[in-house]
Amino acid sequence: MAYRLCFPSKLMSRNHFVRYSTGQVRYVSVKHAGPTSHEIRRQFIDYFTVKHNHRLIRSSSLIPFNDSTIAFVNAGMNQFKNVFLGTAERPCKRAVNSQKCVRVGGKHNDLSVVGTDSYHHTFFEMLGNWSFGDYFKQEACQMAWDLLKSVYRIDTDRVYVTYFGGDAKLNLPADKECREIWLSLGVPVDRVLPFGARDNFWEMGNSGPCGPCTEIHLDLSSEYRNTKGRQHLVNAGVPDLTEIWNIVFIQYNRSLEDGAIRNLPQHHVDTGMGLERLVAHLQGKQSNYDTDLFEPIFKLVQKVTKKEPYRGSFLSTDRHYELDTAYRIMADHSRMITACLADGMFPSQNHKLRRIIRKSLALANRTFGHPQLLRETVPGVVEVLGDVYPEMSRNLPTVLQIIEHEQNSYSSLSTKRSAETNALLKQFPQIEESEALEHPGLSSAIKELAQTKPTHLTGPLIHKLYDTYGLDEELLVKLGEMMRFSLDFRDYEQYVRVLKDGHKHELATKLQTRLSAYENLRESLDSTSLKPTRTERRYNYAFNAERGAYEVAPCKARVSLLLEDDARDQWHIVTDQSNFYCEAGGQQSDTGRLTIEEGSEGGKTFEITAVTDHNGFVMHSIKKQPDVTLSVGDHVLLQVDSNRRTQLTIHHTATHLLNAIVRKVVPLPMCQRSSSVSERNFRLELAISGDKITLDQIAAIETEIRTLINRNEPIGVVVCNSKDLDLANITTVPGETYPDRGLRVVSIGDVSRELCCGTHATSTGELQDFAITNVTQSKNGCFTFHAVAGPAAKKVHYLGAQIQNDVSQLQQDAEQNEKQEDITIIETRMQRLKNVLLTGTDNNIHLPYCVRQRCLDVINALYQKLKDRTRESLRELIDIEMRNLMEQKPASSDDRFIVHFLECSIILEEVQLSKATRYCTDRPILVISITDNQVKARATVPAAMVSEWCNAERWLAVVAQMFKAQTAAPKGQKAAEVCNMKARKVKMMDFEATLENALRAAKTYAKEHFQ
Repeated sequence: MAYRLCFPSKLMSRNHFVRYSTGQVRYVSVKHAGPTSHEIRRQFIDYFTVKHNHRLIRSSSLIPFNDSTIAFVNAGMNQFKNVFLGTAERPCKRAVNSQKCVRVGGKHNDLSVVGTDSYHHTFFEMLGNWSFGDYFKQEACQMAWDLLKSVYRIDTDRVYVTYFGGDAKLNLPADKECREIWLSLGVPVDRVLPFGARDNFWEMGNSGPCGPCTEIHLDLSSEYRNTKGRQHLVNAGVPDLTEIWNIVFIQYNRSLEDGAIRNLPQHHVDTGMGLERLVAHLQGKQSNYDTDLFEPIFKLVQKVTKKEPYRGSFLSTDRHYELDTAYRIMADHSRMITACLADGMFPSQNHKLRRIIRKSLALANRTFGHPQLLRETVPGVVEVLGDVYPEMSRNLPTVLQIIEHEQNSYSSLSTKRSAETNALLKQFPQIEESEALEHPGLSSAIKELAQTKPTHLTGPLIHKLYDTYGLDEELLVKLGEMMRFSLDFRDYEQYVRVLKDGHKHELATKLQTRLSAYENLRESLDSTSLKPTRTERRYNYAFNAERGAYEVAPCKARVSLLLEDDARDQWHIVTDQSNFYCEAGGQQSDTGRLTIEEGSEGGKTFEITAVTDHNGFVMHSIKKQPDVTLSVGDHVLLQVDSNRRTQLTIHHTATHLLNAIVRKVVPLPMCQRSSSVSERNFRLELAISGDKITLDQIAAIETEIRTLINRNEPIGVVVCNSKDLDLANITTVPGETYPDRGLRVVSIGDVSRELCCGTHATSTGELQDFAITNVTQSKNGCFTFHAVAGPAAKKVHYLGAQIQNDVSQLQQDAEQNEKQEDITIIETRMQRLKNVLLTGTDNNIHLPYCVRQRCLDVINALYQKLKDRTRESLRELIDIEMRNLMEQKPASSDDRFIVHFLECSIILEEVQLSKATRYCTDRPILVISITDNQVKARATVPAAMVSEWCNAERWLAVVAQMFKAQTAAPKGQKAAEVCNMKARKVKMMDFEATLENALRAAKTYAKEHFQ
């Protein structure tokens, strides 16, 4: 049998690899004096910049900036996509770069094979050169051929080139022009091969720019001079005959409507060559992993773990194979993780990134026995790539902090691994530990799927697996492969759209139908096309200092489309222009009025109840009025509600201030997950890697923002295009999709710079005041801030000062009075104050978060002191509190039932809730208590009132669900009449928020079900 040699002939000998009896070959690293990866990358860039006048454009971030269809930048052309689409200006005529790329999902998914072969990676670099309407096929092929021959000195006898051989379905002929170019460059006719659309026709998506491509393949075997050639192995997946360069000729556009392919007015060239494969070829290595891009990382892993060194084995029967595969996976994933985190990607925003981090952590622990290995390899990656991508060196501390946080989180999850999870992993070895730990509902989902045995999953079932069991798309696809069912994700998207907002979706469908009909009519009449609504006037507003409000200039507009909604007795009106802000960037829509200006209906005014944007067409919804007609072409006056716009504006600006100041005060890596700006308040959710935020830090954040408001810092908005942005100095939301043109950069002094389409104050003084009203932690590392600005914030601080005074006075009285009757009065005051602090928001009493927490701390400390002083009298506290409750219950409250938190339980060592409920025998009562961090509850319903829904067990269940506790009737009693919630240990930091929700839920249930 012949040996299969896999290196350029000048750099190899047969001694460099071993053939096994199985016929398989293990490739061994070859020592060489070839060019370094830095030199090879530089030679490519220099060739095009110096010799052919291309502009070097730095690699874009791995976070897609204006493309919602991908989770990572996965090709060199991503940052130029909108240039090809014609929606962005070209940055230059011809460009070159080395682009960071990640492929771990979707159409381009290399994750499953990483480590098992010599050339697939999750992270790689794509060398590319582009022509934007400048040169085309002749020049592109000439330059590629000259670079390979003259600069890289690749043996041209090893080269095959492919071209588009035509496609009858696409109604496209063969690209004979490309074939002739290669022949004219000296490529033998038997090495210029035609292939169909699958291999040699490139498309960006189901529609848009597309075109034929030509690929350059290298034959790396010893048989490359074989007179018969190896043409039949091109594009056949043979590892030693691989594609290294793809040159795409973007000359067509595929129509979205009919799928037809038509010529583009401008032709472009888009090329891509994988650096890792090129380096392996030029350094005389069969495997990309044997190059200087990976070897330093392997050496670092070996040094840290003391394992055997990497030996390059790809043979599954070799004893080194498992360890070598782990080396390859670890090195590859370290590169990908470092690159993503250095670009500002956050694991909490990208579950694929988090999964790869956790997969690497599991590998580090399981195979290498070194839990810190991922963190140890990152500096090795930076050593190799930091000079080329300086953000890796600059952001190294941040990368290490995030990895440490993820490691702590994963370690905590792993220690809580249940027996059910262990059984699941044993039954399904295809499932990774991280997948099982991240999806607690996975076991239940598999059980249901195993019982129903579906062959095809449609929208409703996919939604159930997402919503009920918490699975994600990637895991669903994996389950589909394991359990042999297909998934209809298009049906799922349709189902969710209708489920989420059926009315809005219905409107969008109606609008699209009308637009299509209008376009057909326009074409037949050759009239002017209906254009999207012009919205620049939504930013035409000024601050009226006397009123303390923003006044939006009225907008005269023409009705361009009118949809009647008989089911809701509404009109939905599309106008040629509008000054209304539609919900975007977290900010809610404006409301206001529409007045008909002309004709018999002139002067009629309608309240605009909703404003929505449907692909650029702004729709204003109004209630129909009897005997009033409205028609396309009518002129109307649009007036925005100034008060609502003012509150939305100051709250949106306050969101930016909060986002900036949290980053300043809390020195930890973080990113924005979401925000919501309403008329009454706003919230900002941040993912923060590191320790919990302290009360002192929250106080410092609030103080700093109030200081900035008093300083009256100027606020400016600059409108620009994406090519003009320096993203390194602008705060963005990772994963958010931004347009190429008309970007608004909102700057607040030297404190904040964010991309934002919302409305904003013109100076910070216009916000008047600011207050943080709550901070919650939804999951590990995710914090949500709730806050207000303007007059509402002033009121919050006023109430905060009042309750601080009350608590201070209470503290003083408690220290001065020792008589039992005085202590009893103080305890009653404490209970009332604590009730306001814990449940005040139910009664629209909002307080500064720090004031509330510190007052609660004072009251809890007082309770403890009183507990020590009055142990004997504590037994009477339940009686006192319940008597006070029954005597002082406000007449305005619902007297059909009682829902109560037993305040005195906090200071008791034990609580008998039966003692509390016995005071109420004439109506249902539900009481909650907490003692020594153990929460309990009890509900009773008089026997005469019991029904299917007026039922103690069902009533108590809504509370038990909040605390994840169980319920049971006392022995010998009926659960419908008396039911107890078993004691459940809780964290005090979580209890207060859960208590609010539990009390609210119990009241809601009683109002709905008790007659």
